Amino acid sequence: MKTGITFFDEYILKEGFPEGFQILIAGEPGSGKTIFASQIMYNVLSQLKEKGIYVSFAETKNDFYDAMRRLNMDFTKLEEKGVFKFIDLVTVEPSALEEEINLIMQEIISFKPKYVVIDTITTLLQLLGREKVRIFLHTTLGRFVKAVGAVAFLIAEKPYGQDVIGYGVEEFITDGVIVLYCQKLNEILRRTMEIKKLRGRKIKRAQYEFAITENGIVFLEIPDLIMHSEEGTNERVTTGIDKLDEILGGGVFKDSITLIAGMSGTGKTTFGLHFAVANALQGKKVIYLSFEEQVGNLLRAARNYNMPIDNILGKNLEFYSWIPEAQTPVDFFMRIKKLFEKSPPDIFVIDSLTSIRRHMDPVELLKMIRYLQLLFKSNKVTTYMTLNIETEFDSVPYTDASTLTDNIIILKYKTVGNSVKLFLTVIKERASKHSRDIYEYEITPKGIVIK
Repeated sequence: MKTGITFFDEYILKEGFPEGFQILIAGEPGSGKTIFASQIMYNVLSQLKEKGIYVSFAETKNDFYDAMRRLNMDFTKLEEKGVFKFIDLVTVEPSALEEEINLIMQEIISFKPKYVVIDTITTLLQLLGREKVRIFLHTTLGRFVKAVGAVAFLIAEKPYGQDVIGYGVEEFITDGVIVLYCQKLNEILRRTMEIKKLRGRKIKRAQYEFAITENGIVFLEIPDLIMHSEEGTNERVTTGIDKLDEILGGGVFKDSITLIAGMSGTGKTTFGLHFAVANALQGKKVIYLSFEEQVGNLLRAARNYNMPIDNILGKNLEFYSWIPEAQTPVDFFMRIKKLFEKSPPDIFVIDSLTSIRRHMDPVELLKMIRYLQLLFKSNKVTTYMTLNIETEFDSVPYTDASTLTDNIIILKYKTVGNSVKLFLTVIKERASKHSRDIYEYEITPKGIVIK
């Protein structure tokens, strides 16, 4: 049985869950267990026109429906179509539980669902004990699932900081075990899925990172964001500054990634504006994403430099300003990927990585840059990224960025006599001969002027 979650079906479990299997979904509170099981349920019932029953000891029907509706899953419609039933056992007294379970099995047998969820099996273990639950799962529910070719998902609470799942019995009476983790890293939460066991199936890799979005669970598999093996183009893209194009041998290569790294006040944003506006004027689709300035401030700066932006705004040139937040690399990646899907760009500017790294440790930032590199390269997008650093010209700034970017331009200032002068140098331009001189430049009413 396919899940309807594209990445899961195409890369994690291509053949789907085998019919007749009971699958345990375990995890700590907040890890996404209910969302994962519900999303599969919703997809299966909506797309394959099958039937499903959801048995909940954790939340009422209204609470469940409201929560799922916020994730764009309308179970009310499925219920009205007669393909879904929700059984609410939140308020059932322990003394009546065994009788209720018998009634549930009668309901399941008569309804003949292809998909069953028990949320949570942990509650059953607490109220009935190991032996009765073992009999229920192995004999009662297990026989039904195998007889009709259904799939049952059993949700279990995983105690914080412990490897054992629930009461240590569920793992041995199910056909598959999936564990969801929610790890706190400084200000962010990273969610991963591990398939610990799936009888008769080979699992490609141990863990998969995912994010919970307004559309439920979304996975990201880095290696399968395919890096095309096509020969690189010799086409050049202007930087918007004639002298810098000359220094670089005619501009930057199309689909290359350029890092503009420099001290505060050296004009990194201005370099980005030149790049964005010049290419938009040539008819290219440009997205400028700022984590430091409001859109209004960027527009004012461009106009102050006499950049002709008014006829291209909202057409070839789009500005976005996002407030830096504590997010995982996957979260950032998914937000940027949405911009691509909305309006595929030729040029992308990120200003700046500095704001992001305040909320992300160096390893996480490097991972996010890698994600973006794969996205930009696979879509043949030419990219500028800015980064605030304090460095000399002979050192590469921060995090191994040199291995993930094609070009690195360093900006700095020096006090000369009674004045402050600005200098730049290109310390890296992949697959191209370039000037290694140090150039003085100025920020003038017309923007950057390199001497």
